[in-house]
Amino acid sequence: MPMARAHRSRWLSTVILAAVGVSMAFSAGAAAQDPVIAAAGDIACDPVNPETGTGDFCHQGQTSDLLVGAGLAAVLPLGDIQYSNASLTKILQVYDPTWGRVKSISRPILGNHETSGTGYFDYFNGVGVSDGPAGTRGKGWYSFDVGTWHLVALNSNCTRPADTSDTVDCGVGSEQERWLRADLAAHPASCTLAFWHDPRFSSGHGGSNTFTQPFWDALQDAQAEIVLSGNSHDYERFAPLDRNGNLEPAGGIRQFVVGTGGAFFTGLSSQIAYSEVAQNDTFGVLKLTLRADSYSWTFVPEAGKTFTDSGTTMCHGLVGPPPPDAVAPVISGLTLTNTRFRVDRTGTAAAAKRGTTFRYLLSEVAIVRFTIDRRLKGRLVDGRCRRPTRDNRDARACTRYTRVGSFRRSAAAGANRTKIRGTVGKRWLRRGPYRATLRATDGAGNRSHRKGLRFKIVRR
Repeated sequence: MPMARAHRSRWLSTVILAAVGVSMAFSAGAAAQDPVIAAAGDIACDPVNPETGTGDFCHQGQTSDLLVGAGLAAVLPLGDIQYSNASLTKILQVYDPTWGRVKSISRPILGNHETSGTGYFDYFNGVGVSDGPAGTRGKGWYSFDVGTWHLVALNSNCTRPADTSDTVDCGVGSEQERWLRADLAAHPASCTLAFWHDPRFSSGHGGSNTFTQPFWDALQDAQAEIVLSGNSHDYERFAPLDRNGNLEPAGGIRQFVVGTGGAFFTGLSSQIAYSEVAQNDTFGVLKLTLRADSYSWTFVPEAGKTFTDSGTTMCHGLVGPPPPDAVAPVISGLTLTNTRFRVDRTGTAAAAKRGTTFRYLLSEVAIVRFTIDRRLKGRLVDGRCRRPTRDNRDARACTRYTRVGSFRRSAAAGANRTKIRGTVGKRWLRRGPYRATLRATDGAGNRSHRKGLRFKIVRR
């Protein structure tokens, strides 16, 4: 009997070990599966005034059902997560009971209805916490990896036009654009995806947003595959496009607009060039399978709806960094509309019309720094033009300049105009002659030669 028990014990041990081996093999196989992510924006309707836009509304619960228990590696809420403003109170009322069920795997971006982002950052990062899954408070851009893919979240709540004095900016040379290029250079993945709220191209509400072009340019340089956006409350898929919006099947970026998170629909005009699919009557989410060398997409509609869209595309492959840009921008054709003008501090409409406008041509997109110096009389002492004093009054006369201040402006390739009305920063220009010097710096840090001209503030 003891022998039989021992034999049975060994047999059970063998069976158990075999079962464990099968279970471990299954788990390893499941872990090796390609990750799947899901995305949509414009999600939760307003708890007080939900009836907005066209068609149906408040389907955030139905779209969230497509996410829960779906085995997703990440969920990307594409901005405007809560209408009509994303206060923490409203988020907790409507968004949290629905899409909040997948909060632990959510990596969101800011939309225009997040306004200052206070409630948004409090919800995703924690009340008062400066950093977390939604990025740094007040900035909102960050990156992370899913499988072999590199994903980049950007903030399109930018000053329009861009101005580098602002905290959040989309312009060339801005903090966010410089961070994006540095991040892409530091993560040379075979496959890259970026997502922000306002679409670069759209046939729907809000249309195409050219102010996000610097993002697209940086991603094109890095040979990215996908851009995801919302804002237009519809679903739209574009063919791969280059930086000029032209068809580029081999190396272009494919954009998906997925504003179908559940809040409400907005209008959809005739499809613009290279829009392949568009609809604004079915809520749902976009699911993406991220393989090492390709991706597949499927638009998954809410229960009871039939519209879908799917396909597969190869990644561009691992590319080296683009050759360094060594070409400096060129400023030409610099003129002033008025070389002599009065400064009027009254604040009236007539005063606002006074001043002068710099007109100039620029060879490429760049940041232009305007430096204003006041022209003064001096005396040449030891080879330098110094301030006149009693001791040097017999020295030869010369002209010297003293710095008043400077400011920067984002400028486009081609013709540009910048107006001043008699102030530099918070300083009013006093009566007398001045020199203005312009110097441009492109996104690669190349600087133009300085260009200058003179003007004079005259008596009122």
